[in-house]
Amino acid sequence: MKRFGLIMLVALFGTAAMLRAQVGPEDPSLQAPPQEAAQEDEVIKASTIDEQLEKKAYNAGVEFMQMGDFENALLKFDEAIELKPDYAEAYTNRANIKWQQGEIESAIQDFNTSISISATADAYFGLGQCQYQNNQQDSAMESYTKALSIEPKHAQAAYYRGGLYFEKGEYEKAIADYDKAIASDAKYAYAYNDRGSAKRQLKKYEEAAADYKKACSLDSENVFMYNNWGSALRRAGDYDTALSVYTLAIQKDPKNYRSYNLRGLTYYDMAQYEMAIADFDTCLRLNSTYAYAFMNRSCAYYKLFEYAKALQDGNRAVELMPKNAAAYLNRGNYREMTRDAAGACEDWKKAAELGNDDAKRYSNMQCSQPEKRENR
Repeated sequence: MKRFGLIMLVALFGTAAMLRAQVGPEDPSLQAPPQEAAQEDEVIKASTIDEQLEKKAYNAGVEFMQMGDFENALLKFDEAIELKPDYAEAYTNRANIKWQQGEIESAIQDFNTSISISATADAYFGLGQCQYQNNQQDSAMESYTKALSIEPKHAQAAYYRGGLYFEKGEYEKAIADYDKAIASDAKYAYAYNDRGSAKRQLKKYEEAAADYKKACSLDSENVFMYNNWGSALRRAGDYDTALSVYTLAIQKDPKNYRSYNLRGLTYYDMAQYEMAIADFDTCLRLNSTYAYAFMNRSCAYYKLFEYAKALQDGNRAVELMPKNAAAYLNRGNYREMTRDAAGACEDWKKAAELGNDDAKRYSNMQCSQPEKRENR
């Protein structure tokens, strides 16, 4: 547009010269000094060039960022900020890269600078992410809330704030935020998954299963979502469907040891103990230090009256989880069945110290007169 204006100005000067030639001297006040006009043009051109350079640098930074070339992206955002020190978007994007690279404090500084120039939902959201990573949960909650006050349909801010409520055990509030995230982005698989987890905490197993199922339909390659779906079905007592879901998870990732452990638990609930042991075996072949599989397999052996094998697995579970009350409680039961009364009492007392109420009851009932127990 400025170039078009200059062309018109030249045309007008030409017309004026023709008129002067015809009618004689014109009013001097109508003439613009040629030197002054030229200087004005130079100012306009220089301003236009600077604006183009800062946008060009910023856009290049965005392209590098999208390609995952963060090093060059940072260089371009630095260049854009140097050309325009109040370039809020450049600060926000530079901060996002720094956050991903673990430069949390520097990222926080950039996010705050961006907010001081122009407070946006994305800048507050990014700030919240940094604060959460810095274990500043209360500050993160405040930043997510500010993001939502600016942009109520900011799906990520709602999702991550929901996660903070989940961590606090405020599951109803978490569900409300996951609802907001889903309303803003109907294909937000993680929001469905986490809403299902919040509902599972509230023992709403059928509703949880429906959310997990939706999450899996949106992200069919994420095996942990299938494991969650199967667990909700198992809790709801729908064992057959749970087995099919776990089997599907195993087909998608045959090396996912947790899927075998969870399917084994389902077989255990169905009193199919040999099938359960087979799955626990596979789990432990894939991960030889997975403590829960040792504990679960010990329970299956116990049900089959194979107390020596149960005790062997129970020992391993305690070794791997020295602060797990259930591991001591179970091993106490196995010691009891192998006539190690003193060992059983020792384990039950330890489990009681760790807060297990059943162990307290066992210890009070069975261990108050140890000399009698030794002579049984």
